[in-house]
Amino acid sequence: MTKELKGRPVAKALLERTVKTVEDLKKIDCYPTLSIVRVGDDKSSISYENAAIKTMQQSGIAVEPVVFKETADAEEVLQSIEALNQKADIHGILVMQPLPDTLARNDIARCLNPNKDIDGLTPENLGRVVENDPTTLVPSTPKAVMALLEFYGIEVEGKDVCVIGSSPVVGKPLSIMLLNEEATVSNVHVKTKDIKHYTCQADIVISATGVVELIKAEHIKEGAIVIDVGFGYKDGKPVGDVSYDDVYEKAGAITPVPGGVGSITTAILAEQVAQAAWNQRSD
Repeated sequence: MTKELKGRPVAKALLERTVKTVEDLKKIDCYPTLSIVRVGDDKSSISYENAAIKTMQQSGIAVEPVVFKETADAEEVLQSIEALNQKADIHGILVMQPLPDTLARNDIARCLNPNKDIDGLTPENLGRVVENDPTTLVPSTPKAVMALLEFYGIEVEGKDVCVIGSSPVVGKPLSIMLLNEEATVSNVHVKTKDIKHYTCQADIVISATGVVELIKAEHIKEGAIVIDVGFGYKDGKPVGDVSYDDVYEKAGAITPVPGGVGSITTAILAEQVAQAAWNQRSD
């Protein structure tokens, strides 16, 4: 196994597969199309939106952006999403985050058509993760982690895995997806009394907190696989949850930040647009 688990080779493999799926869909007159809904001009949202558009173009997927001012009325945004739900030529809907304070994430999630929810926000799709339904549209970041583990041949069955962070978009669904693969999962969070008690026993440590350099060498056992899902800045440079230089020598393998899990997520979104189009075509 390579020591550094880079995300770009994973994304490349995913995109190659998605391109073939999209080509097959177009042969039966189905042209996968994604609508990206953004409220406001958050710089990180715009950057991610641009990256997503580029990936969709590489995959042969059309994109229709829908942009609202930050002051947009919540009802106006929800009505727009409902209209997209009804459009047969829109196969996927991606709502950019963060959302303004006037918009509740749960309201957006409940408004989305689960069959077009390519980032796995809806309660229905999260429930299907629990059921281990293979056709489910799941949150992109947890799926990116699973894709990275699979690409590098890292078995999770029977392994002790510690997931740090319990958000509904990463930590919780990722823990369930790992359980579905028969890993033994510990999910620790800000209220956990002794995180090291769990991380030091784990064969695989996955951190998704956004707390810069939270995880040090002392938090892992020798040879553990370390997956860093966090992202932040230190001294103006992007870093993750893991103190990379400190952990590198002790870890059996480790993901970099940037260039790790984050570089896979837009490829996952493209894959899920194609999957959503197939699902809708079948329906």
